[in-house]
Amino acid sequence: MASDQFYLFAALASFSSDLQEQLRKVETPEAIISLAAEHGYTITLEQLSYFAHRLNGDHWVWVHKGDDWRQQFFAPERQLDLQAA
Repeated sequence: MASDQFYLFAALASFSSDLQEQLRKVETPEAIISLAAEHGYTITLEQLSYFAHRLNGDHWVWVHKGDDWRQQFFAPERQLDLQAA
């Protein structure tokens, strides 16, 4: 199942210091999806944005930036701006 891929990637992120370092530096949700793919996992933007509030390890880029920042990180308007660029 697709959600299994997401959970497995989140678990890997909890244990891999190399992946944690990469996740701390991402600038877009798509970068996280790409990292997942590089490690053999298929996750969606919808899964990532839905579960982001539950991903609270220090390696997730939004953890110390607050809920407003996290919501903006996943904002549909932001995604449209990125696609137009």
